[in-house]
Amino acid sequence: MASLKIITAVAAAALMAFSFSACDEDEKQDQSSSGVSIKNSSAAAKGKVVLKEYEFPAFLSDVPMDELSKPEYTSFPAEEHYEDVTGQPFDGRTCEKLIDGVIYIYREGDYLGLLDTEGNELVKANLYTDIRLVSNGVLALSYYGSESATVYMTFGADGELAEITPSGPDTSKYVISDAYSDDPDKIYKALYLPDGSAAVTADQDMFFDSIEWVPAESINTQKPLYSCVSAVRGDVNYIISLDPFGGYTVYQRAYAKVSLKVGDVYGECYIDSYDDYSELINMIDSFGRASAVSTPSKDTTLDFIQLTTGLNSDTMTQTTISPDGFCFTDTLTPVGDEPVNKYFSYLDKEDFVDLVLWVDQVLSQEYTSAE
Repeated sequence: MASLKIITAVAAAALMAFSFSACDEDEKQDQSSSGVSIKNSSAAAKGKVVLKEYEFPAFLSDVPMDELSKPEYTSFPAEEHYEDVTGQPFDGRTCEKLIDGVIYIYREGDYLGLLDTEGNELVKANLYTDIRLVSNGVLALSYYGSESATVYMTFGADGELAEITPSGPDTSKYVISDAYSDDPDKIYKALYLPDGSAAVTADQDMFFDSIEWVPAESINTQKPLYSCVSAVRGDVNYIISLDPFGGYTVYQRAYAKVSLKVGDVYGECYIDSYDDYSELINMIDSFGRASAVSTPSKDTTLDFIQLTTGLNSDTMTQTTISPDGFCFTDTLTPVGDEPVNKYFSYLDKEDFVDLVLWVDQVLSQEYTSAE
């Protein structure tokens, strides 16, 4: 079994040009099976293959394309400042949260507003669809769910609001420096904060193999970013986002992108979990190869799944697989001493279905848990 090589992402429109037609009109899909489990094929054989049923994963219809959808740690746990509202304190108002005992978030339809503890309206619920606490005494209010259209307001013990304009963190007060562990032969890197402590991840480990400043605009996200650090520990990639209020959030950065077309429906998402990414790579490496019995054509109506692996690295690979077993591998960056390469291969036809089912059953859980 040859391992598939790693590749770089191309636009969705280009994917269609690499879709392939069925090589045997006698091959067919069995649309009656259900509840099937994913298998990893160990060998591929020519001839008639009855494929398991598959359909477009419903969760892909409304997934935001965001590289930072997996937060690992935040230095300001906002949930500790919220109280659920169990009984409505004011007639005609639907309050959802009480913040620090001094300000209510209330809802009217799709919009959110703010009330003080006497029920006086501080912000009318006719503009903002998201209101959240981002630091001690600081609220972020977003227009129509777009985090790029956000205003910031401070509030005091009496609930009085004042709009502020964050200027961004003072990066001169943050230092990237060596960090020593129990292993005297290993020198790590750490991001030191203005108070002298080190930035940590979810498991409180401050050590990284490498760390560097990166432009916020280089990251595909809807989250408001000011200054960012890219850090790597082992095989896990992190983005540490600094906020203007002295806090920071650690995200696990996307490892791969999945693009999928079933019938006339198309969707895509990132893989933000290293465990899921590792499982996908092992799955691809296990796929069996077969001898091609035909050559591919440019049938733009054929289903396909495209996997762009090794994102944000110098070893990105793009693999496009169709349900007839044709696989196109496009390597745009060298892998070790191996040259840049593009090639066709022919897989067990069930490998395509296994991948679609894996996306539906496994990747959907990433986004369910994130919500």
